Amino acid sequence: MDLDVFWGLLEQSASVTSDQQERREWLTSRLALLPPGDICGFETLLTASRGRVNTFSHWHAAYVLCDGLCSAERFFAFQSWVIGLGRSVLASVAACPDALAEVPAVRTLLAVGAESWPDAAWPLWEGLDRVAHDAFFAATGRSLDNALAILGYVPVTDAGPFTGPVWDLDSPLEAAVRLPRLWELSGGMEEAA
Repeated sequence: MDLDVFWGLLEQSASVTSDQQERREWLTSRLALLPPGDICGFETLLTASRGRVNTFSHWHAAYVLCDGLCSAERFFAFQSWVIGLGRSVLASVAACPDALAEVPAVRTLLAVGAESWPDAAWPLWEGLDRVAHDAFFAATGRSLDNALAILGYVPVTDAGPFTGPVWDLDSPLEAAVRLPRLWELSGGMEEAA
């Protein structure tokens, strides 16, 4: 699958659906119409995209955004959410986790505060990792994992392992130094004062 087709599908799914469940169903149905090799390609491009934001720094940014409620499992779903925001958002956040502070959806979430978010508003997309699997089964009646294994591909099913330095996610000083814009936007500077 071509990278432009991958992003085209993701971005079109956002424009023609109203929630993540509809988006997942739309993506699955569109992928199921493609050749099996393209469905495998979608999965490998999704994994590569996830890898761009699979660092401890990105987990820290998700942790600040989610007011400390971001386990490794939730971080995996957060990565999908960032990918779901589109190619340009992923590129800016991959380059600098603090760029999340410039994302309109993040600014809206932080203006309300995590304690007020309804379940559907959390910056998580738990179903994106199943889209290619469901589409492949619908198209072929076979397991995507088996097809990928034949190609020598090992699927990614959770966040980590992380490379580079690790620090205390609960440290206000670390957040203020490493994620100054996001930390300030989250109200952290006011709390620290």
